[in-house]
Amino acid sequence: MDAVRSEELKKPGRLATFLAGGLWPAALFLGAYFLLSIAVRLILPNALTLDEAEQTLFSQYWLAGYGPQPPFYNWVQNSFVSVIGTSLFSLTLPKFLMLLLCYVFFGMAARELDTRPGFVAMAMLSLLTLPQLSYMPQQDLTHTVAALMATSLFLYGLFRTLVRSDWQGYVILGLAIGIGTISKYNFALLPASAIVAVFCDREWRTRLFDPRVLLTAIVSLIIVLPHALWLLDNLDLATAGTIGKMVEANAPHGIARIARALGSLVLACLAFGALTVVIFAVPFRKDFRRSLTAGDRWTHLLGLMMAVGLLGVVLVILFTGTTKITERWLDPYLLPLPLYLLGKLERAGIDTARHLKRFVPVFGVIMLVTLVPLAGKTFTGGLTGAYTRINYPLASVAETLKSEGRPAVIVAAGMHLAGNMRLQFPDVPVINSEQPIAGFPAPDAMKGPVLAVWTDGGAGTGSPPPIDLSSVDALGLTASPAKSLSLPYYYGDGKMRLNLGYRWLR
Repeated sequence: MDAVRSEELKKPGRLATFLAGGLWPAALFLGAYFLLSIAVRLILPNALTLDEAEQTLFSQYWLAGYGPQPPFYNWVQNSFVSVIGTSLFSLTLPKFLMLLLCYVFFGMAARELDTRPGFVAMAMLSLLTLPQLSYMPQQDLTHTVAALMATSLFLYGLFRTLVRSDWQGYVILGLAIGIGTISKYNFALLPASAIVAVFCDREWRTRLFDPRVLLTAIVSLIIVLPHALWLLDNLDLATAGTIGKMVEANAPHGIARIARALGSLVLACLAFGALTVVIFAVPFRKDFRRSLTAGDRWTHLLGLMMAVGLLGVVLVILFTGTTKITERWLDPYLLPLPLYLLGKLERAGIDTARHLKRFVPVFGVIMLVTLVPLAGKTFTGGLTGAYTRINYPLASVAETLKSEGRPAVIVAAGMHLAGNMRLQFPDVPVINSEQPIAGFPAPDAMKGPVLAVWTDGGAGTGSPPPIDLSSVDALGLTASPAKSLSLPYYYGDGKMRLNLGYRWLR
């Protein structure tokens, strides 16, 4: 039986043969997958998820900081909008391009450990087994994708520096640290964990004291400095949102809080990597169990980095009052997991590159399955009653409003509504009444008519509309009576409707 299986492995399918070519064939394959992902998003209604709306709204201006999240993804998004314009395509393209780069950099990192093309392809495609790299980006991620890309770039720079010790590796590390730090603040634990892991290896330890480390420090500082200066004056704004998400309402205190937080950390680890472990464990069975005790200095490095990163999260739990950890906050620390498992299998005598054919169907199924949920939930909302924000009939809302005139400025209540108004009126400045930006729009661009829009109607109640219009008070415009608008959700049952209130100021 084993002989038959061995012969089968020697007859790879056409796709497996193509992918076994290594980095660039695998990158082309993944690129096709992400192009399909973009196409799936574009066939859905012209309405935005929460993260997409935030990016659309913030793409109107360049700032050193935008709020609780660091600004790197915003800067990239703004660059695409500046060139392509505001559209669903310009919102979707940078996310999947950065995701593709994450896979490519991961493959380049793997190539530093093992130059066999099949191993590199196996490492790249194994990232599909991590829901944070396959399923979640199809839903609604932005800053996290940038942090994942920076993590893969960091791994490549780290491995290159340990293998070759050239100045380019130190520069790559500086780029990765700078980009990662202004993508997600929790990225800072990754270089700290790498320092600890490298220091524990007697030979590699010398890399930490190489004068070229200054290149890493200088490059990362140049990238981080603009946001760091902003952060000094806006620390509360930058940290309040993140801390708020990590501390649940009515959470217990003391030991009970710590136990609850540690439990959520364990669950987050399982959610992050359990599928990967199962996918590798099932085909290899006894060999996989044997690999758990195998390893070399590379697997030791990766294992120690992941352990130190998780220890850092434990310290955060102990000293910040955290009660809840989600898997996306573990991305920088656990991303090396597939490479770690592959390395241990190799050291146990398993030629993982030779087994690529066995895994190609698994990777293909994951690709297809991850494309379904968002479109499925959107198109079946009327049947299931589970609607997404993409079901909101905001394109139809815009057509109705455009029939009444063209606004010079729009004031919308809330990030999601404001971002969608920006998408529907790409040439009109949009102000979020709940978070106006000082100096935007520019004084010479502020003129009437102004369209004010908010959710849940409110017209005819005798009370003032639930929207702050102080940002346009200086124009001295006269407000018309408030109106209401109610339209059914796209692909809905006709009963679920989006209710808006609006008024013109002329």
